[in-house]
Amino acid sequence: MKILLSILLRRSRNWWNILMIMNNLKISISFVSTYFITIVLIWIVAFFFLTVFQVDETSTLSITKMQNLKNTLWSGMIAGVIWGSIFRIARYFRRFLYNYLLTVLLSIFVNISSAYLLIYSMYHMGDVFSMEGFPETFSQLLDLYNSQLFYAILAYFFIVGALIEIFHDIDRKFGKGVLIKFLLGRYYKPKEEERIFMFMDLKSSTYYAEKLGHFKYSRLIQDCFKDLTYSVKKNQAQIYQYIGDEVVLTWKMKDGLVEKRCVQLFIDFTETLERKKAYYYSEYGMLPIFKAGVHSGKVMVAEIGELKSEIAYHGDAINTAARIQGLCNTYDSRLLISLDLLTELKGYNGHMKQFKHLKQVVLKGKEIPIEIYTFNE
Repeated sequence: MKILLSILLRRSRNWWNILMIMNNLKISISFVSTYFITIVLIWIVAFFFLTVFQVDETSTLSITKMQNLKNTLWSGMIAGVIWGSIFRIARYFRRFLYNYLLTVLLSIFVNISSAYLLIYSMYHMGDVFSMEGFPETFSQLLDLYNSQLFYAILAYFFIVGALIEIFHDIDRKFGKGVLIKFLLGRYYKPKEEERIFMFMDLKSSTYYAEKLGHFKYSRLIQDCFKDLTYSVKKNQAQIYQYIGDEVVLTWKMKDGLVEKRCVQLFIDFTETLERKKAYYYSEYGMLPIFKAGVHSGKVMVAEIGELKSEIAYHGDAINTAARIQGLCNTYDSRLLISLDLLTELKGYNGHMKQFKHLKQVVLKGKEIPIEIYTFNE
């Protein structure tokens, strides 16, 4: 009987691992597809403007003599795929470069190699492209690489590539989609939104900071938040802030309620850390444990700051979520949630048997008591 149970347990774990791999693959494919579609569209638009703003049809500095939208479309698609692929590979290696000069050289390599490969691809796709004067033999192709026309193409790649890279880094810095809101001035005037907030930080952080030392502790936090990425993408959360060893996550109300995302994110993150237990023990001699508090309500969203601008949330809901998270140690719980949010979750997802009522508490700075629930793992 024990042997049978052991076999079933191993098989269930194997199936769970396969399920997780498939889920990870699905998210990765979705992310990569969105990335390449965006990059390809940008390059198509870039080549369209290049065609529209040519000096004249016979100008040497017109960069390329595209005569119709078909050539513009194909050139943009090929440039997008080539540049996007090389850029993604370069971004991977960039994390290992700690010298600014090497980072700049890597960016230069991305644009130069993309320009060379675009012309080479167009040369081999003569049936698709019908451009007057385009090389038909390999010797003509080599002549083109040494011509003023190619240097103009190269300059255009540097301009467009640099703009894409700058906007990519700014969007990554502010959070996905925040840059567009900045540019459109969406929150120049405060607006009211109903949102879910999760405050999550490392348990016993002071002890581990002293034990590991500031350098190794900083690497630990980097690794933890890197491993959080999958859970954030899967559950469509927005990272609002990093505060030391704490991260603040937020969802629009409906987005966080669907499929229990505002709770599932914590479960997924915990499972990710558990799967990487061997790594954390070998590198840091411990498995990081996080605790979180979740609450929802109405907040004001506004763009603040002149010298350094950001989109900030103000209101009782965000303060309450932080206070709830602060009670995790008191009640020896890894995840606490307010009754208000739990009621909303039940409305979307039915029974939430994983949560157990703790008690009614008066949070610091508040007069009205609030009901909190703990998550049973």
